[in-house]
Amino acid sequence: MTEMKQGARLRAKSVDERQRHPTEVRRRLVIESARDLIADKGLFNVQIRDISRVCGVSPGTITYHFRSLDEVLWEVIKAETVEFNELLREAVANGETDKSTKLLSLLEGMFRSDPNTRRHWLLRMDLWSAATRDDAYGEWMNTHYEAWWQVLRDIIDAGVEDGEFKCPDPWAFAVSISSTVDGLAIQCYSRSARISVVQARHHLLCHVRAGLGIVDAD
Repeated sequence: MTEMKQGARLRAKSVDERQRHPTEVRRRLVIESARDLIADKGLFNVQIRDISRVCGVSPGTITYHFRSLDEVLWEVIKAETVEFNELLREAVANGETDKSTKLLSLLEGMFRSDPNTRRHWLLRMDLWSAATRDDAYGEWMNTHYEAWWQVLRDIIDAGVEDGEFKCPDPWAFAVSISSTVDGLAIQCYSRSARISVVQARHHLLCHVRAGLGIVDAD
């Protein structure tokens, strides 16, 4: 064994060196850690150093795994949107045969008071703002809404076919539901909101029941 040269000193490994992760795992950890930070501070008020602080790694580690701050922001938005759409697909495939229960349960679940739901809507609000000024964010928003409208329309079409719903234009009403969801979310999840999450949920379900002729209201 080669002897250590006289005077040489052992260097303690950093936390990052002791906890090395594959690239995709590290990227996922950064994205997850950045979500709450971005929701709290705003999409465009976050810097690399802020993200590195909440992740517990050096700024160099962030820039090693991501080309730029914009890429981190994009990946956060994409992850949030993909998970949201996955929840929608799971709700639609939950085995309920009653289309009224399926639709109302899905929409009711979008208005909760837990931290994850609030975070989702805060990130969505930032995305809306970005989409008004940036074509890339705008196209991503369009893709999200097309998928969301289709989910709603499929449930409405099935309900009309089964005789549960009365709706002359399922596509138009799907867009109406989506617009109502967004408008109520802005009003109940903004700071110093004048309506509660419970009230917003009530208004949404009343709108849907009235628009589809659902008479078995609670």
